[in-house]
Amino acid sequence: MQVMITGRHVEVTAALRRYIETRMKRLARYGPKLGAVQVVLGVEKYRHTSEVIVSLNGTVIQAKTSTKDLYASIDQLVDKISSQVRKRKEKLVSHKPSRSAVSSPSSTEREAAAKPVDIKVVRPSLYHLTLAEAVEHLGEQSSATMVFVDALSNRLQVLRRMDDGALELIDPQPGR
Repeated sequence: MQVMITGRHVEVTAALRRYIETRMKRLARYGPKLGAVQVVLGVEKYRHTSEVIVSLNGTVIQAKTSTKDLYASIDQLVDKISSQVRKRKEKLVSHKPSRSAVSSPSSTEREAAAKPVDIKVVRPSLYHLTLAEAVEHLGEQSSATMVFVDALSNRLQVLRRMDDGALELIDPQPGR
């Protein structure tokens, strides 16, 4: 990373140059694609301004601050530019799983599949009922569920009462 420092109405001393370079080195942790960094310092009466232009992966990022103290202005400038660089990096990094990651199980999923899981098998007897008989058999219990074979269509169906008292009929379709 190359840092170029320019002073407008202010002399850039060796101490000021070292301070700016050490503060700008913090930007290097965001990635190796950081290009040239140009810092412009200016003084107008009681206002000390600092401005930075950074080239990152072919894009230009800028920040500008103004305070009563030059060193405070540089500190605010570094905070602003590091925030912008961090946001830019986060935008480029995809946090969504790729299609290949979704289709192929990861090593932790394979380990979980390899471990035996205790599954309790329940085989209730299925009643051949009509829908009206199933509603009557379900009763007024809240959050009740009933699995039955429809006497008219001879298909497996699930009837359940929701928390608000409404009935929901689940009619599974054979695989398409």
